[in-house]
Amino acid sequence: MFVYFVSIMFETILFWYLIILFISYVAIHWLVWKGLKILPQQVTDRQHSFYIIVAARNEEKNIRHCIESLVALNYPKEKFEIIIANDRSTDRTGAIVEEFSRHHSNVKLINITSIPSEMPHKKNALQEAIKFAKNEILAFTDADCIAPSNWLNEISKLFTEDVGVVAGYSPNKFHNPNSPGATFLRYEELKNSLGAAAGIALGSAYMCTGRNFAYRKKVFDEVGGFEKIKHSISGDDDLFIQLVQKETRWKIRYTISPESYVITEPPTSFRQFINQRTRHFSAGKYYPAKMKLIFGTIHLFNFSILVGLYFSPLISLILLMTKFNVDAIVVARGKELFNEEFSTPKFFADELLYMMYNIIIGPLGYLKKFDWKGSAA
Repeated sequence: MFVYFVSIMFETILFWYLIILFISYVAIHWLVWKGLKILPQQVTDRQHSFYIIVAARNEEKNIRHCIESLVALNYPKEKFEIIIANDRSTDRTGAIVEEFSRHHSNVKLINITSIPSEMPHKKNALQEAIKFAKNEILAFTDADCIAPSNWLNEISKLFTEDVGVVAGYSPNKFHNPNSPGATFLRYEELKNSLGAAAGIALGSAYMCTGRNFAYRKKVFDEVGGFEKIKHSISGDDDLFIQLVQKETRWKIRYTISPESYVITEPPTSFRQFINQRTRHFSAGKYYPAKMKLIFGTIHLFNFSILVGLYFSPLISLILLMTKFNVDAIVVARGKELFNEEFSTPKFFADELLYMMYNIIIGPLGYLKKFDWKGSAA
């Protein structure tokens, strides 16, 4: 009798625990959906001046393609300069950039030779490059990325007088976009970008990608550069955008134009994937309490459902299928915004994998040591 009573109590507590988490999960995704519906896209026809900044370390395999896409941008040549910060590379990265600089007057090379005692290495490289930029707009991408020809045009459109930051979408490039690994990485990037875009639309910017990111030089100076976020090896994008949201009055925008999508090379190995994603997750340690609560709720709900399938399979299965429907509504909006396509079986498989991925990889960002391009900081 006692065992039966304990069993009933356990199932009751588990039921209400899952229900409360589920309601919270639905509320969070309703906010994401709401944000995606109101993404502001006020535009200006002014063509601003830009400094495109790329931090590169041992990127001889990628840097040539990156610079080729940048020098070919469909934008007045006198309106932009390209600054490559060569961060202590031991390969031919610097030589390749020098070759471009001899043929293109708007390509500049900065060689980083010293290792700062406090500033993480990538932030230091970016900071050194920013010193060479005048009081204009800074546009950032990575050495393994390809910018579309109208990238600066689309970014410039959103820089109205009151806008200080513009973020954008950066999907992975695949030779076989329908392979299992490719569809998951596309799905992961889409879901992350949907949250980032919705947060910006709702006036609660918390995340973006440094591969497709731009802000005014005066914004960088106003928040004190990276000084307040130097404690994190990552975060030159998400922690920076949070800083702008918190400490300035500048508006932040997210571009959804397909002509603004910056294509990036996917990780070439499972180890590289884990290292990269762990580094990204590590910035979460320094997120505001509100964002930690939101992410904690999502991760806890996903974990609880999977565990609950063992202890209370019927309830957990019902909630899992309902959760899939909630995700499907948000992802359907994302497919429209970012021109992505997922079949129904792929959606279910990728969402289930996404749940397990976040449960396993997320905590590693708090525990695991990692590096940037073979550099320990």
